[in-house]
Amino acid sequence: MSFQVRPLRTGDLPSVTKIFNAACRARESTEGTRSWSTNEMGEFLLKSRPSLDSYTCVDKGAVVGWTAFTPFRVKEDAKHTAEMSLYIEEPFRRKGIGLALAQTLLARATILDLHCIFAMVFKDMPDLTSFAVRKCGFSVAGCLPEVFSHSGKHHDILVLERSIVR
Repeated sequence: MSFQVRPLRTGDLPSVTKIFNAACRARESTEGTRSWSTNEMGEFLLKSRPSLDSYTCVDKGAVVGWTAFTPFRVKEDAKHTAEMSLYIEEPFRRKGIGLALAQTLLARATILDLHCIFAMVFKDMPDLTSFAVRKCGFSVAGCLPEVFSHSGKHHDILVLERSIVR
């Protein structure tokens, strides 16, 4: 497999949205289970709440994964904190794409003047937590018990954090 990590382009939005929506349907995204339109994804990443930085992974011309830092809050006091999102198309998982995307984005944290990165994952998905801790340097900061409801069940969400050392 030969893939390339590059900055997200506007033309990538349909593929990015497709990958995100697949994760929502599979209850892998803490953003919810509702599918987003390409316009909504564009608003999220590029316009109303623009990402601080975002990348895609391309294999044979097709976007197969993406990652982004988005502002934690609009308020001035949290401007050095960002949330990290990372999504990989199902057939391309466990092939190094997630790690390549994460390393590329995390390497930009100091340049972006970030102090703290956080991510949220479902507690019942230990492989994701293990990846974030072992491969990306995150630690578990806390748990939001039963904060996510899907199909009549409540799910815990872990809050992961990584301090950026200057």
